[in-house]
Amino acid sequence: MAKIHPTSVVMEGAQLDDSVEVGPLCYVGPHVKIGAGTRLLAQSHIDGYTTLGKNNTVYPFAVLGQHPQDLSFDPTQVSYLNIGDGNTFREGCAIHVGTEPGTATTIGNNCLFMDNTHIAHNCTVGNNVILVHGAGVAGHSEIQDHVILSGLVAIHQFCRIGRFTIVSGVSAFSVDIPPFMLAEGRNGAVRMYNKIGLQRANFSPEAMNAIKHLFMIFYRQGLTQKAALEKIRAELPPLPEVLEFISFCESSKRGVIGASAGRRN
Repeated sequence: MAKIHPTSVVMEGAQLDDSVEVGPLCYVGPHVKIGAGTRLLAQSHIDGYTTLGKNNTVYPFAVLGQHPQDLSFDPTQVSYLNIGDGNTFREGCAIHVGTEPGTATTIGNNCLFMDNTHIAHNCTVGNNVILVHGAGVAGHSEIQDHVILSGLVAIHQFCRIGRFTIVSGVSAFSVDIPPFMLAEGRNGAVRMYNKIGLQRANFSPEAMNAIKHLFMIFYRQGLTQKAALEKIRAELPPLPEVLEFISFCESSKRGVIGASAGRRN
């Protein structure tokens, strides 16, 4: 049987694995499902049609599964928040359910959401993502695996941030940022590829060299996106990382950030 502090409220209908721990003054709503090894520390709040996987930790004043901050949301309809395994939600973190009926906000595995971070409705967050203090992601955005959003970063709705990208602190973007890059500013620029991050992730020397060269072609030669991608195809080996970069750029709906402030490719 789950270990539940007597001051907490766990509503009838909630499904908690026997190994779940619920600390003092927590609230767990009637449609919540919580997997093995997950811990709710004091004064955390889990509501809505929310599923947490295994070994998550929810810190005080974190709120998971409440209604989205969307004036069109109909609270009589059902939408979801689906969370994987091994995530940490620090103080004041807020993540909401989807806004349209039957839709979901989705969080992967092994992510860290630091204090006062926010993931809005219908976002998709991958694995091993870090949001630093005060970072926020607006609705319907996609944050891919191994992304770091530094302190006070703001991501506009419907944006995509590619794998292994770092966004520097106090930046704001309303366009897509391709994988493997380091970006900063207010719709500012890609300054460099994420060399240190890729090395730490044990990318092969061949992949590192290809990413370095596609960065130079796309961001340092003054080409249009179409011309740059054609040159990347012609000059670089068809490694998975190269093809991923090309596919990301070609599928962008909001445009891809360029190499100088305010420019879109």
